[in-house]
This record gives sequence, structure tokens and C-alpha cells, in this order.
Amino acid sequence: MGALQPKGTTRETVLEELTAFTGKDINWRTGKVLTGLYDPGENAHDLAVETYSRFLPQNALYVNMYPSIGKLERDVVASIADLLRADDDVVGNMTSGGTESILMAVKTARDWARVNHPQISEPEMVLPVTAHPAFIKAAHYFGVRAIQSAVDLHEYRADLDSFEKALGPNTIIAVGSAPNFSHGSIDPITEMAALAKERGILFHVDGCVGGIYLSIMRRMGENVRDFDFSVPGVTSISADLHKYGYTPKNASVILYRNQDLRRYAWFVCSSTTEYVVINATTQSSRTGGPIAAAWAILRFMGEEGFQNIIRRSQEATRLMLDGIVKIEGIAVLGSPDMCMFTIASDDFNVFEIDDEMRLRGWHMIPQFACAGSPPNLHVSLTQANVPHVELFIKDLEEVVESLHRNGPGVDCKEMSRIVNEVSGKPVEEVMMAIIPIIGLTGLDLPEQMGPLNTILNLLPAGLRDELLTLFFNMTG
Repeated sequence: MGALQPKGTTRETVLEELTAFTGKDINWRTGKVLTGLYDPGENAHDLAVETYSRFLPQNALYVNMYPSIGKLERDVVASIADLLRADDDVVGNMTSGGTESILMAVKTARDWARVNHPQISEPEMVLPVTAHPAFIKAAHYFGVRAIQSAVDLHEYRADLDSFEKALGPNTIIAVGSAPNFSHGSIDPITEMAALAKERGILFHVDGCVGGIYLSIMRRMGENVRDFDFSVPGVTSISADLHKYGYTPKNASVILYRNQDLRRYAWFVCSSTTEYVVINATTQSSRTGGPIAAAWAILRFMGEEGFQNIIRRSQEATRLMLDGIVKIEGIAVLGSPDMCMFTIASDDFNVFEIDDEMRLRGWHMIPQFACAGSPPNLHVSLTQANVPHVELFIKDLEEVVESLHRNGPGVDCKEMSRIVNEVSGKPVEEVMMAIIPIIGLTGLDLPEQMGPLNTILNLLPAGLRDELLTLFFNMTG
């Protein structure tokens, strides 16, 4: 569009242009999107859209003007707190998503430590290498040093010895996941929280992706590792509504053990000529749409609705895992605790598998090798995928057979040679060296991501981050 047009455009033209923009977007209704999409079903979706639109104009900053938003938020927080076995002292707020909830947990810990441990001038946070990158982001934003501990490479849970050794005199907060997004494994939260409590350290549970799902599973009688407020030492928990709570984005909850801890979350300012700012989260103005839609979905679904979804999703997950392990050359990493897992291979380039599956309409998340975990493809199964499990297995079998028959399309030896050649060179030179071999012809990412992901996987993480920053800064 460029510069703002002198005159407006018709409604029809605007909608036509928007439709044209979506030409390369994935079709989320196919049931083949295996990550980042959580479809509650047509009836719930329509209710969420209607509710979201109805409360779109309301500004949640001004709860004095829109008390309905405050009421809805309190109800949602109370519902999630109940699922997480909170007592009456637990308090919380809604945020825009898991990242903001995590940011608030770390910001709260930093400010808590400034008052309760003023001797700590260089605060640290300890977290397993499987913890979400949002914690690294929070550490960067709030001046907290992030110390990553190892994980057990058999089940991809936090290694307790490594975790304990990482706790030090400057540690203000430690982290565990329920589960980690990458491999779907719940950390040993009870033991980790006890270690933190012994040392007077806050302990946050990242339940963004699994907090709701796992809690419902437990209520269904499934054997779920303890991870919530029933665990002594757990001081805060994040739980996303817009993942397996099936509510529209952007909606998450951050919960604190009590008001004494949450007081460090607030930002209040009355020292300017402006209005008084009172924020429990990073945002000020925010639409009431996600809050109201979350309330509506929780009310509409009820626990029975969530149980029905989870029952079908868990059965589909078992069928999918059983089918995958029968495919020669393919493995599932770790011991996933819910409907999330990763696919790896010693025989094939998983990034080529991803390309071929994309051609068949399937969308997973490629993940790079890190800390002993090999390159892999992440799957988050939802109820939208349930009817398509057999087709997924069939397509994966055919893709693996094709790669076995035809051989690799990506020359990994050549990729390694190029990586060795550019080692130590400025990131701009690295970019120019890899462009010819990854199919990059303009500012858009290539259709086939296998070559790009293969070479990125071979690069050191620091250089990879620089390269991606350079690219997206150029194109964004």
C-alpha cells in the first residue's frame, strides 16, 4: 500500500485486497496443521468470534469505565486457578499470551529480589535448555542472567543434578515446564520446586501449553505428574488459554502464589501530567475481545467439553505414535506426556521430510539440534487433526519410502563444507555465501525450506541468530 492514500477505498475493494494477500497462507481448516492452531469446532468458533467482536471496542485499561471486563477477567483467572489446584490466596491476571505471562513472572521475580535480596546485584535465572525462548527474552529485557541446565536425553526432562548445580547465590528464580513445548515432556517439578524452596528461590512453572490440558487429564483419572500449586515451592504458573484452552488469541493467564508476590508485578505511575497508569501486565490499552471470548469459550465448553476433546486427542496421539514408530528410520524423541511430540531420524534429513510433507499439505515445526537433541519435527496434535491421523501416517510412510528410494536431495557434505569456509567471517559474508544454495531469490523465504534449515542447523546458534536477525531486519 505504501503511503496513506489521499482518498479512501470501497469496502469491497479492501476485502478483495485482503483476500488476495492470503493467497500463500495455509488453510487452517484442512485439519493438516500440526502446530500453532487450536480449533474449538465450528459452534465454539462462531461464539468466540461474536463475543470477541462485541467486546472489541472496550478498553481493558479502564476497568472503571468497563467493569464488565474486570468481572470477566476475574472469572477466567478463577477458573484456571481452580484447574491448577490453587488455594484462596492465589491471584492472577490475563495477558496477551505465554510470552507476556513469562515476562511478567521474570519481571516480578526481579523486583521481588530487589526488595528481599538487595545484596544480589547481578540476578540469575536457572532453566533447563528445553524451557521456552521467552525466558531468554525476559532475561534480556530485564537484566537477568539466564543459566541453562541440561536435560535427560532419554525422556527430555530436566536433569536434577545439572539443575541443582546451576542454582547459586545470585539465583532469584528457577523454571520448570509442564510440558516443554519442544518435546512434550513434564519436568520433575516436585523435586525442582523443593530445591528452589530450600534456597529461598522463586519457582515458576511454564504451563503455557499444557496447564489446562494436563489439569483436565488429571481430573479424568489419567496419571499426570504433579506440576501445579499443589506442589510446595511453586510460586507462579503461566497457562495459555489460546492453546489447549481453545480460545482466540491473544489470551493467557499468569498466576501468583499470593498477593504479596503479585505486588511486584504492578507498575503504577502518577508522577506525570498524564492520567494515572495502573498496570498488572506489560500492556496498558488492550481490547476486551480476547478476555470476553475466553470467558465465553470456558462457559460454553465446560469441563465435559474439554474432556471430550482431550479424550479424542489422546487416543489420536496414541494411534499416531504407534504408526510413526513402525516406520523404519523414524523415531519419536523422549517420552511425551500429552499430545505433543517430536519426530527425528538417523537415516534421513528431517528437513527434507518436512518439505515433502508440506507438499502434501501437512505443517509441522522444524527444530534445530541443540544440547544433545537432534534436529527434529515438532507436532502439536489438536482435535482438528483427529480425523486425519491415518492419512498422516500413510503420507509419512510414502515420503520416507521415496527418500529411501531416491536418496537425499540436499547435499549435507557440501553444506558442511560451506559452513567450514564461512566460519569466523562477518555475518554479511555468511549470508552472501549461503544465498546461492538455499534457493533464496528475493526477500521472501524459499518454497522449499529444507536446504535453508539444513545449513542453519549446521551453524553455531549465535551465528544462526545473527543471520536470522540480519535477514528479517532486511525484509521486515
